[in-house]
Amino acid sequence: MPPIVIPVRSAIDFNAFVDFPFHLHAASRQWTPDLRSETMSLLSPGQHPFWETARRELFLAVRNGRPVGRIAAIVDEKYNAYAGENCGAFGFFECVNDHETAHALLDTAYSWLKAEGMAFMRGPLNPSSNYTCGLLVHGFNLPPAIMMPWNPPYYPVLLESWHLRKEQDLFAYLIERASLALPSQLSEEVARFKAEGHFTCRTSSKSTLAEDIRTMLELYRVSWAKNWGFSPLSDGEAARHVKELSSVLDPEFFVLFFHGDEPAAGMVALPDMAPLLRRLKGKLGITAPWHWWRARSEIRGGYRIILFGIREEFRLLGLPLLLLDYMLEKARQHPLFQWVEGSWVLEDNVAIDELIEDFCGRLVKRYRIYRREIAA
Repeated sequence: MPPIVIPVRSAIDFNAFVDFPFHLHAASRQWTPDLRSETMSLLSPGQHPFWETARRELFLAVRNGRPVGRIAAIVDEKYNAYAGENCGAFGFFECVNDHETAHALLDTAYSWLKAEGMAFMRGPLNPSSNYTCGLLVHGFNLPPAIMMPWNPPYYPVLLESWHLRKEQDLFAYLIERASLALPSQLSEEVARFKAEGHFTCRTSSKSTLAEDIRTMLELYRVSWAKNWGFSPLSDGEAARHVKELSSVLDPEFFVLFFHGDEPAAGMVALPDMAPLLRRLKGKLGITAPWHWWRARSEIRGGYRIILFGIREEFRLLGLPLLLLDYMLEKARQHPLFQWVEGSWVLEDNVAIDELIEDFCGRLVKRYRIYRREIAA
């Protein structure tokens, strides 16, 4: 039987939408589930601040009474006003390996976005570039770092068979402990910039963490404002990010650089909580401390650089080099440190791509943002 695509209206359908990937990827060793409660909140207008300026429709594909796929169609008014675009997004895409089902889901999202007056369709965005985004197209054998997606290799085949085309690739770079020693030429450059003394720097602390995160989010806003796909955070979203990051961030791996008293640059690396999330299987409960104890060495060994921002007026004064050097020096001092992933980095941000490669970063994963025009 062909699949039937239905809008999510009832609590039963909403639960099925949230639970579907847990069934689909149950046998995968790479897939990392988010906490179920967090996903439900993120998808719920009235609970999550993203929806104060956005709207969405959720759809389930059902065959023989069982879910076989899901998709969200999203209009982000704040992004469209900022970018001067008429973009409709799709996200939260999950599907069995079946072209008919995938096409039915994408057709339905397309029709909804067309009815909303959108000019083109972009995704996956879950629900914007400030959250998880992109479809994994290279690196399927590797588990994702914290707050990065994973999908099986057949997903790109399904999306591209529906005539979605690549709009932008997002890179994930890996720097391992064995590669932390800098080449001599790079060390000399770092030493020269340090000697010039344009900047002071400090790591965060428990007492300053919340305010430092606000400072970092402002640096991110001004430094990424001209980048492809950048979406500004609302005040409500920023406050939510402050709360969420404060609960998992290691202040040692959060550095801010200052020019006088003015914040000039910053970098945040999160401990990779993915091993714990895989053990929790989407649920917090009385066994969570035991799972934390079992996963603690893996968590403390891996990090993901999640935020990296440099004010434009300071970029030619060596700050990119100084930021990465400072972070990696902290890593050298950390006895359990094994690796850090820089993700994601825009494919067309050549200066940062080359900088990470200079620091012995290896491109290990590639995520793709797709696009399709919507016929008038």
